[in-house]
Amino acid sequence: MTDPLDLLANDRARARTAADPWANLCVLSTVNAIGEPQARVVVLRDLGRRLAVFINGTSPKHAQLPNSKRHSVLVYLASLGVQYRMTAALESVPRPLVRTSWLDRPRIPKVMDWLYEHDRAQSSEVVSREYIEERYAQINASLPKSIDAPPNALGYYLIVEQLERLELAGDRIHSRQSYRREGSQWRASELIP
Repeated sequence: MTDPLDLLANDRARARTAADPWANLCVLSTVNAIGEPQARVVVLRDLGRRLAVFINGTSPKHAQLPNSKRHSVLVYLASLGVQYRMTAALESVPRPLVRTSWLDRPRIPKVMDWLYEHDRAQSSEVVSREYIEERYAQINASLPKSIDAPPNALGYYLIVEQLERLELAGDRIHSRQSYRREGSQWRASELIP
């Protein structure tokens, strides 16, 4: 049987070739302290053959991770008309690998991680957009050209336990399969779309 994570990797590669802006993104859903659902778009990284997300430790989403043992992850590849819904547990990415991966980020998100570290936590309320731009400029000017990841730059592997693939088709019935991990194997089933 085909590994559904290989299907996802193939579809993401095809979406990148098609310049799909969602090819490297996913929606991560968590629950807050009172059980309300929260969702946000994050970068979906390939670390070897594993999927990972990187999160700043000051962000509300990081504080929400312990509220549930599993999280919902959605990948939608509009260029292919393919959606993946996954249920995943999280496992910490080792700090040296987080540092190495962090170096590949563009300058602006790197500086913002340092702003979270030294000024305000991610998602904090501020007086104005000008305040953010001024603090960004100050922190950017104070940092060397080559900067290292701050302590709050964190990564989590997705340990996918369930995956559902939906392929949309305008001229035929959509295709939908479910995969459930059973030990080291996947059990597949066809679903009515």
